[in-house]
Amino acid sequence: MRALYNLLLLLGTLLWLGYVLARVMGGSWRKRWWERFGWVPVPAPREKRRIWLHCVSVGETLAALPLIKQIRASLPQYELVLSTTTPTGQQTAWNQARDYVDYLIYFPLDLPFAVRRALRRIQPSLLILFETELWLNLLAEQHRQGGTVMVVNGRLSDRSFQRAKRFRWLFQRMLRYVDFVCAQSPTDAGRFVELGMSPARVEMTGNTKFDQALESVSSAESWRTTLCLPLEAPVIVVGSTRTPEEEQLVVRAYQQVRAQLPETCLVIAPRHLERVPEVESLLQAQGLTPRRRSQLPEQCPPQTYAQVVVLDTFGELARLYAVADVAVVGGAFAPLGGQNLFQPLAHGKPVFFGPHTHNFRDIAQMAQSAGIGFEVRTADELATGILRLLESPKEREAIAERARQLIQQHQGATERCLQFIQRWAQRQEKHTLGVFKRL
Repeated sequence: MRALYNLLLLLGTLLWLGYVLARVMGGSWRKRWWERFGWVPVPAPREKRRIWLHCVSVGETLAALPLIKQIRASLPQYELVLSTTTPTGQQTAWNQARDYVDYLIYFPLDLPFAVRRALRRIQPSLLILFETELWLNLLAEQHRQGGTVMVVNGRLSDRSFQRAKRFRWLFQRMLRYVDFVCAQSPTDAGRFVELGMSPARVEMTGNTKFDQALESVSSAESWRTTLCLPLEAPVIVVGSTRTPEEEQLVVRAYQQVRAQLPETCLVIAPRHLERVPEVESLLQAQGLTPRRRSQLPEQCPPQTYAQVVVLDTFGELARLYAVADVAVVGGAFAPLGGQNLFQPLAHGKPVFFGPHTHNFRDIAQMAQSAGIGFEVRTADELATGILRLLESPKEREAIAERARQLIQQHQGATERCLQFIQRWAQRQEKHTLGVFKRL
């Protein structure tokens, strides 16, 4: 089976090799590209065992932070290696996790020689994968070396599950090498079991993003000053837009809101910073005068107040939701699966989103059931919903209370996951004497 998998990788070489070379030569993989092929800057372990934690990008890295901190505090006998796939994930890890881990690396491609080389250097007793980062060669090599594999915050979106069922032969083989899954929800737990995991090795522990969300709560007043926003003006924060169509929908809704409430301000944060000039041009074409967050003065007299701000800085959106009266989260007005709803809800903000939320299915359903999240499909629906809430401070206060209750009720996933990690760490220590044998 693994031979077939690697044969398919080989047959697809011309396709993925061109992609990799483009990334290395002129794209986002240019820096530290050698780590993608297993040359990770990690020396051989000496006295301490190691735990390797892997997160794909920003969202997974942020969700992992509470758990990383707990592992550092409760398992000091281990060194921690944290890997990400994307440069933005690596930057997030560097900014927020470097004080809690020993090594930060890029995740290697799932090529036999690359994962073997990386594992030879890291020699992890535990390999902890966040969400659904399953790669056959990596899992097989870790299993061959006698190490443990855990999936934490495990989830299978509707699309991922359908894809997994089509390639059941591959997923069943990969899951043979997974020792334990901490699933986000009963639905996710059931899906892992349906794909081949033993029910005894799957536990519904919840989503650590509920724990992480409250860590980002900050002051609305300080953000008004930072963003040069008028002190009493209503503010709409639009986060994580991913396509021009989404931004056009939001801008049309904003224009309708401003026709009724002219002082209303807009803060918009595209998901990818390289799209900032595109978003800026789109706003200008609609007759607006956007200002970049990085170019705002430190002191803002009234004549320099901004009405439309484009967030062009990294890592601030989670805290910036504090300034919102109403939030809009992108990624779901187009069929892209949605983006993080936890952050605005942790600040007690009503949140609007589109219909395509399959990557955040559970929290979207919870938010709608609690009356704190609102699915809309058109600019008119979005404008109507925003106006209703901006004109009703009491309703916004009630929503804020319900939102905070929802986040608090679902906290504790970090502690539950930590308990299973500790058990498997103890099990691994009993199973082997000393650290991994060097290959």
